[in-house]
Amino acid sequence: MVKIGINGLGRIGRAILRINEQKKIFDIVVINDINPSNENLAYMVKYDSTYGNFHKNISSDNHSIKIENSNSIDVYHKNIISKVPWENYNTDIVIDASGVYENLLHKKELKRKGVKHQIVTNTPDSNEIDKYIILGVNEDTIKDKSFLISSSICDASAVAPVLNVLNKEYGIDHGFLTTLHPWLSYQNLLDGPSRSFAYPGTIVDNFTLGRASLNGIIPKTTSAIRASAKVLKYLNKKFQALSFRVPTSIVSTADISVKLKNQASKDSIIEIFKQKERNQKLNIFKNNFDPLISTDFIKSEYSAIIDHRWTTINDSNYLKLVLWYDNEWGYSSRVVDTVNLLSKYI
Repeated sequence: MVKIGINGLGRIGRAILRINEQKKIFDIVVINDINPSNENLAYMVKYDSTYGNFHKNISSDNHSIKIENSNSIDVYHKNIISKVPWENYNTDIVIDASGVYENLLHKKELKRKGVKHQIVTNTPDSNEIDKYIILGVNEDTIKDKSFLISSSICDASAVAPVLNVLNKEYGIDHGFLTTLHPWLSYQNLLDGPSRSFAYPGTIVDNFTLGRASLNGIIPKTTSAIRASAKVLKYLNKKFQALSFRVPTSIVSTADISVKLKNQASKDSIIEIFKQKERNQKLNIFKNNFDPLISTDFIKSEYSAIIDHRWTTINDSNYLKLVLWYDNEWGYSSRVVDTVNLLSKYI
């Protein structure tokens, strides 16, 4: 199997590890995380307040963590990605789930260490990125020799495939996106500084993100359309978006309002997405008709679950769609898929 290193064993890194333990797609040979306690890292993999207890026993020592019936995984605690001896493990792909922008600047060092691909689990605006990938939109371009690949973000992974279908089938005139996104780890339990995740030690200008996350709905800008437009260029001028951080721990929703160029009906929209679900090779689309709530979609592997209870057409071309997506598990499933697709060319 292809040999993988994980840089950053946070929410996404741990989800990737758990998903791979179930599917056995690749071999995780080394982990790097700034948390200095291997015992604590093993504990967080084993016990999870969102996804429940891990199905295998996990132990640790000063140098590694050991998953039951699997090889021991060496662990490092370097603050910069290039300081990790990836070459000692013949690492083919490094998944950088740290979110730290500076790690993009070390791809030359990773290449010299024999790494063949670096995947970042966000969508930075950077000339360092060789390829932006959103599965369900442009995975057919993944076979090239790009080194530093962005696997996009959870919101774009959900929204972009849906908008891509609508544009191909009906054409998009313009639209608006509103997302309701659970709190993230860099937010505060009580009012405090608005800390940046990408630039540790920096305070961001959006001070509202420093407000208490558990008892308020926090409006903010969103990079969902900017990230989607990395692979669907036409969205830049046709779509606007905003987001609300809501006091829940998992599962996002997206409310899409779009004016189509051509006439459509609710039945035709539903049928198109049913066809997409039937014919897909990856778990991108899922259609829902049941009276469900956000918690019913926890641990869903799908990029976008289209809730057709709310699918509405006005004047033949004004469409509203509501999507659900597990912003950690669904997104991490796409990262695992991306590694699987890349491994065919290594």
